[in-house]
Amino acid sequence: MTGPALDVTGLGARPNQRQRIIDAALELMSQQGYGSTSMRQLAKACDLNVAAIYHYFPSKADLLRSVIEERHYGLRMRDLPVTDVEGPPARVLAELIEEIWVGSIAEEQIWRLILAESMHGDETALAVAGELLVTIEHAMHDWLARLFPDLAGDRAEAAAAIIMGQLYAAFMERLFVPERELADVRARARKIAALVYPEG
Repeated sequence: MTGPALDVTGLGARPNQRQRIIDAALELMSQQGYGSTSMRQLAKACDLNVAAIYHYFPSKADLLRSVIEERHYGLRMRDLPVTDVEGPPARVLAELIEEIWVGSIAEEQIWRLILAESMHGDETALAVAGELLVTIEHAMHDWLARLFPDLAGDRAEAAAAIIMGQLYAAFMERLFVPERELADVRARARKIAALVYPEG
């Protein structure tokens, strides 16, 4: 979810056929929805026949799960999103929040897909979304523990809850105000950091 860690395929690497299908599926599904995307449309977008799609993905549900799971968020979130960890904790925390936001926007197609299909009650989307939220929450707790060892117990739990809640809220707001500037998010990040570290 973070900026520097987003590219897991390698710069200039030519994706294999399975990856091409996943990338095309994400593009179609994020634009027109999971339910409105047919395997025939996907095959046409990939310049393949439908049988080739089913060779890799036995069902449309398998395809949806793969589209989300093969972003490998768990692996990508092992590294800290921020590299400059020196300085006042409030500044480092604000930068952490900002980097998470930037990384989330880079994954906007996935978030829109998950949100739309979860709202339609798709069981696969709901299951994968639940797993993804747990992954993100674990990463957030890990990042906070590594960057701010002074945060512990209820204070750490409260900080994680505030940050996660505000990030979800900011993303929902972006759906209605897509032109939201990074400066707005940066200002919000500083306010959140000031709540956790009021001393500066």
